[in-house]
Amino acid sequence: MRSLPVAVAFTATLALAACGGASTTKPAASAANAAGPDGTPGDGVSIGDTALAEGGITSLGGGRNRSAAEAAAAMSLRFDRADKDTPVKLDGSLREWPARTAAKKVIRGDASKTALAVALMYDDTHVYVGAEIGDAGFVRSSHFADTEDHAVLTLAFPVGASSLAAYDVGLFAGEPGESAGIVRFASGARKGQLVPGAKIVEAPAPGGYSFEAAIPWSAFPEGRLTRVGLRGAVRYYDSDGPGSVKAVLATGDGDAQHAADLNPLPTESEEALVEGLLVPKGLLGNAPKFDFVADVAGDAMKERVSVYDHYVTICGPHYHGGQFFFRDVNGEVVSLDARPITGRAKEDLVLQRKIEMGDGTRRWFEVWSILPSSDEPQTTFAHEIAVASGQSHVDDAVHVAGHDIEIATDTATGWDVSTYKEPTITDVEPVLLPWGGIKSQVYRFDGAKFAKVKEVTQTPAPGAVGAATPPDTFGNTLARARAEEPATPVVSKGKDLSNDVFAQYKHDHGIPDGATPRVDLQVNVGGDDAKPERVVLMGRDVVVLGPGFKGGTSYAVITLSQFARDEDVKDLSARDLTGDGNADIVVRGVRHVTAAGSRDPVESEVMLVYQLDGSDQITRIFAIETGREQKRKRVQGLVQFVPTDDHKSFEIDVRPGLARGWTKKSYPWSQEQPGGQVEPLLLPWGGIPNLRYAWDGSKFAAK
Repeated sequence: MRSLPVAVAFTATLALAACGGASTTKPAASAANAAGPDGTPGDGVSIGDTALAEGGITSLGGGRNRSAAEAAAAMSLRFDRADKDTPVKLDGSLREWPARTAAKKVIRGDASKTALAVALMYDDTHVYVGAEIGDAGFVRSSHFADTEDHAVLTLAFPVGASSLAAYDVGLFAGEPGESAGIVRFASGARKGQLVPGAKIVEAPAPGGYSFEAAIPWSAFPEGRLTRVGLRGAVRYYDSDGPGSVKAVLATGDGDAQHAADLNPLPTESEEALVEGLLVPKGLLGNAPKFDFVADVAGDAMKERVSVYDHYVTICGPHYHGGQFFFRDVNGEVVSLDARPITGRAKEDLVLQRKIEMGDGTRRWFEVWSILPSSDEPQTTFAHEIAVASGQSHVDDAVHVAGHDIEIATDTATGWDVSTYKEPTITDVEPVLLPWGGIKSQVYRFDGAKFAKVKEVTQTPAPGAVGAATPPDTFGNTLARARAEEPATPVVSKGKDLSNDVFAQYKHDHGIPDGATPRVDLQVNVGGDDAKPERVVLMGRDVVVLGPGFKGGTSYAVITLSQFARDEDVKDLSARDLTGDGNADIVVRGVRHVTAAGSRDPVESEVMLVYQLDGSDQITRIFAIETGREQKRKRVQGLVQFVPTDDHKSFEIDVRPGLARGWTKKSYPWSQEQPGGQVEPLLLPWGGIPNLRYAWDGSKFAAK
């Protein structure tokens, strides 16, 4: 089992290093921490205590909407995503930063006269550290030695099955007007070397100083592709003078040499998972049974795959439109791993799960793959491999070699051909029996699912008969337990399908001949026959064409005028949601809206679903707001495609998700009601626990 930081224990530690001459300052946070007559910090509230009182230690999942008591109990160092429209300005002042977290862990010495309040942020290119230091005597020399005042950021990345790659980064503030600060590695093979591209800027403050630092993700080899499962800590080293350290104060345990002691440092998608699933399901204190990172979807950035109780979850910085995925397997996940078994560029999830059936249990071997048609995993292979009842059981052997899956008969205990009376599974490949006519089967991925490519037969034992078909209630129970995905037409790259018609579209719309589509898919979305169509996203235009579409001589197009710019259309995929055998077109994007009475624009994230109607026109059949953001404040909803009971189509399940920066009192808009042109974003405090939308023949409507 791979083990990463438990997603619910969101406290992180960063060690900070500062060296210097002999300037005397005072903590900047509050008059309650006024200096004494000797210039040392007073006995009042420290910078850290002030930060805590002001919400510096926020609760799990961005809960600035949570109570102060919950925030104080959580004591977690947050890792906030920086406002993408307002780059972090390094001037040493923390006025625009989120509330800071007070460091309470005394690692060494007497820290009664030392205070550290720290905040962390990140964007696509950098990690940012902002800290306020309460230290009456600032010790700095030209050597920037480890025994001078300094801070150290410890950051650890998950690597392999169960290890961590950890780095200490020394943050040495300069003395204002006399020396510049430096950022350098504080451990490992690069210890003492400057961190390429890193910057630090300090500013004086009463009773101490503050600083801001920017460290490129590229400084860490794993940071280019891994932004989940992180651990971290911040420390401050308070020096008595050159050559000695009086005290070490930290946000928590651990450093690069003791990475396993570091606390988790959750990023945005992991916080959403906590608020959107673990808290509502009462799983906040549960450690994940399986927990690892792998590249299972989208771009090369890795996702985090975890199992909490009977929920399989996936989250990542660029996954699922900024949301997370979860699936209830209605059973126990016995094993889970990721490997590129389909032969695609992505890893697939390979799992075994055990399900109780009456007085016995069944075990299935499955492969879940996130195909181009969707950003949610689909079951591309499922085979029963064990049946047990009491002390009796029959087992199959599973061999995965390269891109082939072999299922072979193995052992039976307590049963033989005359006593085995268990019903046969019909909605997955049934278990192979030692006395049956099949000895082994080999399956290989065909682009949409695993298909049988080889079968070895054997002579059935005398008396062997075909198993009876299970009653409908049993089959329905199995169907619900498996949560099998309804089929979607095969999706592949559009390539050169109907180039002449595509050229005509470009001519009609004034698009240069050399312009290429942002998304180019080949999938059956309707038309006059069963041949696949080409679905293209060109700027804000969705175009459908193909040799069997409108006689191969024309195209259908719709302009996504809801979006102001081409880049506001974030994603286009194809999936059969309605169960008619033709794929529907799913679009995700961001609308920029100016709210009444506000100068700050609002970013509204939406998901739109289109299909071809009977006249081969592209028609919208569903629209919903999935997220809203304004100046670092954000509400993120949860939207999932859930198979219907008959497994022929999907329903759309919508729930409240994560709120960050807004509370019920401060959120400036009321909860909108369902039934409008765009279905509403559900708010954590909006009073609507969930909505389920079902296909009614013309649109998805609330049930």
